Amino acid sequence: MEDARENALSKLAELLKHPDDLNSKLGPLTRKLTKEKASIDAQLNTGVQSQLDHVQESLDTLSMSNRNIDRVKENMRTIDKLCYDAQSMIKDFPRINMISQVHQNFVATEAKVRAFQKLYQQLDELEEAFAPMQNDVFSPAHEMLLHVHYHLFKLEEFRDKTMHQARDSPHDVMITLKTYFRRVDVLSDDFTQHLWQLARNIIPLVENNCGSTIVKLVKIIECEEAADAKALAARQAQSNHHQDLLLSQQKDTVSNSNLKKWRLAEGNPRTIKSYRVEFFEQLHESLRERFEQVFQPFKEKEDWQGVLDATEFIYDELEIVYDHVVPRFPKKYKIYPYFVLEYHRHTYDLLNQIVQQDLDAGTILRLLRFLRDYYSVMSTRLGVTEELLEPQLLDGQEQSLVDEYLKLVRRKLVEWTSNLMQSESKAFVTRDEPPEISQDGQYGLSGAVDLFQIINQQIDVAAEANQGKLLYLVVNECHKVMKDSQSFWKKLLATELTKQLEQPEDVSVGFVEYVMALANDQIKCSDFANDILIRVPPIVDANYKAQVEDKLSTAIDGYLQIAASCREALLEVTFNDIKPVFADLFTVRWYEQPLMPSVIETFKDYCNDFVHLNQFIFDKLIHDILDRFLTMYLEAMRHKQAKFNMDSCLDRIQADVRLSFNFFAKYTSAEEMEERFDVIEKVHNLLKSNRRMVFVDYYTLRQAYPDVPLAFVETVLSKRDDLEKAELKNIMEGIKAKAREYNPKADSAPTIFSKIKW
Repeated sequence: MEDARENALSKLAELLKHPDDLNSKLGPLTRKLTKEKASIDAQLNTGVQSQLDHVQESLDTLSMSNRNIDRVKENMRTIDKLCYDAQSMIKDFPRINMISQVHQNFVATEAKVRAFQKLYQQLDELEEAFAPMQNDVFSPAHEMLLHVHYHLFKLEEFRDKTMHQARDSPHDVMITLKTYFRRVDVLSDDFTQHLWQLARNIIPLVENNCGSTIVKLVKIIECEEAADAKALAARQAQSNHHQDLLLSQQKDTVSNSNLKKWRLAEGNPRTIKSYRVEFFEQLHESLRERFEQVFQPFKEKEDWQGVLDATEFIYDELEIVYDHVVPRFPKKYKIYPYFVLEYHRHTYDLLNQIVQQDLDAGTILRLLRFLRDYYSVMSTRLGVTEELLEPQLLDGQEQSLVDEYLKLVRRKLVEWTSNLMQSESKAFVTRDEPPEISQDGQYGLSGAVDLFQIINQQIDVAAEANQGKLLYLVVNECHKVMKDSQSFWKKLLATELTKQLEQPEDVSVGFVEYVMALANDQIKCSDFANDILIRVPPIVDANYKAQVEDKLSTAIDGYLQIAASCREALLEVTFNDIKPVFADLFTVRWYEQPLMPSVIETFKDYCNDFVHLNQFIFDKLIHDILDRFLTMYLEAMRHKQAKFNMDSCLDRIQADVRLSFNFFAKYTSAEEMEERFDVIEKVHNLLKSNRRMVFVDYYTLRQAYPDVPLAFVETVLSKRDDLEKAELKNIMEGIKAKAREYNPKADSAPTIFSKIKW
């Protein structure tokens, strides 16, 4: 009642969310609910009336049955009374009845004596027929199995009836009878044990082409079950009749003198064997022993993966059961479901034993793969759906295994990569030995190959587990390792670069070589990560495909960013050596002696080393050096000490351009070189332009480089020794006016002037 009230309040809360709802919704809602209540009440009244009608019909039928039973009882009493009264109509009936009973007893005694006389002979024959099959469950002698059972069954009936009839005899008589029947008891026990031996070897019997023996076994069980049912029915009838007699006696409807006359014959003396129940017990025990026999050697060695590999026999034997055992059993035995559940429950117990152990990552993955394959094979190969397999393997706790596996993977990855990073970073910092050189002449570290051997191993093992989500989780853990290693290298590179630039005399030699090796390694890592990106998404769970692609793409970008950082570090080191030279460009020293040859020689020395770089990085680095060179050359024109002596500076600039152009042309196409040096050419034209043509040359420069600052133009022109301040002022006013007339496109790409700090 309390739950109904809470549900009603919850429903009202959903319907009436605002105070205004009491005015706008309450009336329609009341009418709606009243209509629904009336409809439900009508349905309930109809259903209740229907149930009452059925109950009344049942009561009428029960009352009629009771009346019929009473009528039959009364008729039986009438018949009995007539029979009893008829005895007085026959002369000497008691004597005739006594003689008849004596005759019957004599005949029964004679039959019993003859049976005793034949007993040992029959036992000899049965023992002789049973002996060959007793020692070999696959013996052809089992053709006689039904024959032996039939005659043994008769002997057991004879024994049971005789012992039952003699139950009130003296003790010595009972001892004698038990001695006579001892061999029957022994043969019966041996035969029963042999039947259970056959039951424990159902599958081996099929494999040895002894299927007919199984059929005979089933027939024997059915025969014994029928005899049990008959005996139980007789006992039940005797019990019910005895209760009826006692009840009748209490009601004085039957006199004491007639009580004996109403006694039924004694109940069936058979001992209930319950062969069918025992058969399944024996089958259960045999399957338990089968599992123990198969897996015990692996358990002793704690080879849990071997245990899982050995489970293949389950599917094979269930196929044998379905194809060869099921047709030999009645449908009521449901023999196939029984075998399936027995194998499944033993498998359930086996897996529970395994998960109690201290498992390594490989075994956990093998166990997870077994779970997926098990249900799949049971469904596709044996036609057994997962819903029928109870209890669920591991009680549905696969996630705990996944978590345990991920914990192991995480710990191992962190351990391995930490050791790897420690050794790699030590080599990178100390630089006691030069980096490794590959066959193609590129520097490298062993870290990339080692790291991705670890990562690929984990991914491959996870992929074999046939668990789509698990593969995603492992990729996620590997992604964390990749990002951690990237962060590590990024920080270490920045630290070592700062030392190299600020304290070059205090650091170990070989920084450039190791930076090249690191850059090459990062390109390798990006390639390895790309390989994973190609092969993993198609096999991962579809729900996680996009996430896997995103994480691996992020990792690839991270490696390329570190490679770019390495390139930037090499660029900084290179220009750090020639920075003083650029400070002297366009100064007195520049006019006194050529400075560009020393810059180009420095470039040559570094580029001779840079050939050990990956070609992709090398090309990018040359491009960066050219950009930085042009940027610094333009920046040098703005230095305070810079001065353009128009009688010689133009020739010197051309000489600088010619020398640098020839150097870079070795690594870059002529078309690109023309495009890149165009800015120097246009600035050169601006410098050599006469007073009247300055506006034209500025306009040409502005069209090609819309982001060229007016401050740069003014600074360069102010350093010309042929322009007076007044002239410069007039020129700049004209240029500024011209600049206002020119509106560059909004989507114009930034040029080299955007890289110059103003």
